Amino acid sequence: MNNFKRIKAIFFDMDGTLIKHTWRYSQITDALFEKFSDALSPLSSDEFFSVFWDKNADMWNMVLDGAIDGKTAQVYSYTNTLRALNQDPALGAKMSDYWLHLVLKEAAPFDETPLVLQRVRARYVTGIVTNGLSITQQAKIKKYALAEKVDFYLISEEVGFHKPDAQIFELALQRAGNILPQEALFVGDNLDADIRGALNVGLQPIFLNPADDQSPPDGVIKIKQLKELLALLAL
Repeated sequence: MNNFKRIKAIFFDMDGTLIKHTWRYSQITDALFEKFSDALSPLSSDEFFSVFWDKNADMWNMVLDGAIDGKTAQVYSYTNTLRALNQDPALGAKMSDYWLHLVLKEAAPFDETPLVLQRVRARYVTGIVTNGLSITQQAKIKKYALAEKVDFYLISEEVGFHKPDAQIFELALQRAGNILPQEALFVGDNLDADIRGALNVGLQPIFLNPADDQSPPDGVIKIKQLKELLALLAL
């Protein structure tokens, strides 16, 4: 029997925890390239993305280091890929905007997300702690009215810390009323960013693993569906 008597707050990851992605990543990249294939001719999709993923990795490293802001990061991977391939870098902003359109089209809350957030918030302080660029994460939060369903949310680009950095978890504890780490649960689907990040600060993590294909560290609760949280908390 789990003892959650000391728990005062519950924090949630967003992507893969509250929001599901209904397309494979390859479907998004295929749709993106198809949209701009005439402008990029005679480049193939493979030629474009073989360069793009390297530039994208560079972009995230710079974001994590604080070297560029989100507005710059939003188009960086596209404009620098286009430059490297002798294409018009001005196309980068349009490609970035269309990527966001595709992501918002394919991302949707899990069916149980509204009910879980409603019931959990009735008893606990609730928050969302998500990694990502502000423009992307804010768009998802707005589209699905998630801000109205929790007490607060933290987006890594906006606060300057990215999971599993301890500082973003510590900031969540402050926002929840300066509570102690052991007074908070963290629900997430990423073993490194969410589960080990929470453990390192002293929060109690709950590992959401719908595919049931990974094992969390010893002592960490694992669930396959978000709604299982309600039974754990007797809600």
